[in-house]
Amino acid sequence: MITILHVVTSLTRAGAESQLLNIVRNTSSDWLSHTVCYLHPPDDLAADFRNSGIETICLNLPRRRPWLFAPRRLIPLLRARRPDFIQTRLLDSDLSARFSTLLGPSIPIITTLHMPTYDAETIRAAGWPVYKMAVLKRLDRWTARATRPLFIAISESVKRSAVRNLGLSPAAVRVIYNSIDQKRLQCDPEEPRRIRREAGIPAGAFVYLTVGRLSPEKGQSVLLRAFKEVAAALPDAYLVFVGEGPQAAAHETLATELGTRGRVRFLGNRPDVGACLEMADAFVFPSLFEGWGGAPIEAMFKGLPCIVTRIEPNLETFVDGETGLFVTPGSESELASAMMKLYRDPDLRRRLGASARAAAVERFDSRQGMRAWTQFYRELAEMGSAGFRDATR
Repeated sequence: MITILHVVTSLTRAGAESQLLNIVRNTSSDWLSHTVCYLHPPDDLAADFRNSGIETICLNLPRRRPWLFAPRRLIPLLRARRPDFIQTRLLDSDLSARFSTLLGPSIPIITTLHMPTYDAETIRAAGWPVYKMAVLKRLDRWTARATRPLFIAISESVKRSAVRNLGLSPAAVRVIYNSIDQKRLQCDPEEPRRIRREAGIPAGAFVYLTVGRLSPEKGQSVLLRAFKEVAAALPDAYLVFVGEGPQAAAHETLATELGTRGRVRFLGNRPDVGACLEMADAFVFPSLFEGWGGAPIEAMFKGLPCIVTRIEPNLETFVDGETGLFVTPGSESELASAMMKLYRDPDLRRRLGASARAAAVERFDSRQGMRAWTQFYRELAEMGSAGFRDATR
């Protein structure tokens, strides 16, 4: 048996964390054991891990620069558990594990890359301080050179970004696409109608849905402004947000200022995303950057017609006019036009939705993803820690 200690920043209900749950839940076996360690709350998904038989450990570190404090808590855990490998997700976790293995037990690290973090477009869209990101980039590169992790990227665009910014060889980064467990999206047939009733949406209304963290990089303010034009033209159109984040209050204020608050619903974080998708007529994803668009792929599985921004990960996933409609990131007019186009063309909606579902099943079903991860973990088991270090030189 090999044991893997997964280190992740938190267990919030978001993309990287949900993917981790999918992986550990579906690859645990008589030869592979997983433990999940998270740096600090929130821990929305902790019960899901425990219900799947996966041990979770919270280090209760400060949220600000937790990697500075991580060795004091993580090193004793590594010495007590002696995992064969550490697998990390997101920068705070990457740095925490690397510092801990430099100062404590030398354990091989797998770094899972989720975002094009250091691209100029990403930094600008997220509103991150340029100087701070330059410092973090240097720290990321230095600790990577010192610990020599094996890198897994969740998309080709994330791989290209890592090669550009971290000075990695393309051969040093493997791509394993994220995948979706369709069982997680199943719901009772009555659930979508119940959600509509509870949200105060008329039964015959047309619902545009977006799912994601409410934060600047997701482009939701662009969507709200585009919806002002849509709402004026389409009196039975509603816009629904699923997710929480730092801009929740600002988005509600903006909807009020735009005069559309009566037809915009904010449902917060939901465990029943599958039912929310079935409640909708179209899916809109206005994100300004992503590592891999999990939310629109979930919509694809439900056969929803999707409008997505023309960013690299979406270009890997969708074909414009065949499985979705592309719009320029940040363009309110293009987004409004595409939304009204879907409303007015039921045949287009059906065609896009059917093609999108077929593409999602073929490329992103959990069975394909878990086969790839199982094969990867078997390779780790066969090479052992000594072979791992030889492979990362």
